Amino acid sequence: PARRRSPENEEQPIHLLYAFLYVADAQEGLILINAATLLDGDPRNNFLKRALTFNPNGILSGATFVVTAGNYAYVSCDRGLVIVSIENPLKPEVVAEVPLKGAGHSAIQFRYAFVCDAEGLKVIDITDVKQPAIRSSVPIAQARDIYVARTYAYVAAGAQGLGIDRKS
Repeated sequence: PARRRSPENEEQPIHLLYAFLYVADAQEGLILINAATLLDGDPRNNFLKRALTFNPNGILSGATFVVTAGNYAYVSCDRGLVIVSIENPLKPEVVAEVPLKGAGHSAIQFRYAFVCDAEGLKVIDITDVKQPAIRSSVPIAQARDIYVARTYAYVAAGAQGLGIDRKS
């Protein structure tokens, strides 16, 4: 976002949210780290600094995973999946919460969040991020990680190996 843009190139401004690294921390919740120093080409100042720690009333306690999509950070934590607006990254706001047992890794594709939890895989409609709704659940023991491509969800399923689910 801080990079100089040439008017003759008609470059659009880059949103401030791209200046940060987003880290899930079990104790502190969501941590934003300013990564701009890595982009200026000066190796003498490549030191990362915490810009913000966000965990209002402990809602993000137990955070284990965060993924960003659009202007939102989707944080897996003890309470489930918590959706945080990062439209203004230095003033994040919790916009919704989806209670899940053991929420873990997640992936976002179009209007859906795919979240691994203690029961398997949950497909959550996030068309309206303020009112997310679980649309389906796929029982997969030991669902640990997920990758979504086209109409397939690939789930790392521990001793079961790789689970592949076709989205309909």
